[in-house]
Amino acid sequence: MKIFLISIAVMLSFSAFIILLLSFYSGKAIKRIFLNGIFGFLTLLVINLTSKFTGVYIPINWYSVAGIGVFSIPAVIGLLVLNVIFI
Repeated sequence: MKIFLISIAVMLSFSAFIILLLSFYSGKAIKRIFLNGIFGFLTLLVINLTSKFTGVYIPINWYSVAGIGVFSIPAVIGLLVLNVIFI
């Protein structure tokens, strides 16, 4: 099981590295990465502020922050789906 988790982490790290490398060749990498992270964190803030009305809350921890920082709004949507399915 431990080898499986390590291999998943290595594959995700490699894919994130490839995405960053390709975005640097486009010329607008830093701006795009920064704006995507900001949009993801604003989406997380809106979801957590409306949690009293919707009953959906995404806890802020290292995993959610790292996922939202790298993958932005798709990570927020994925966390929402997991939250709705498992809770």
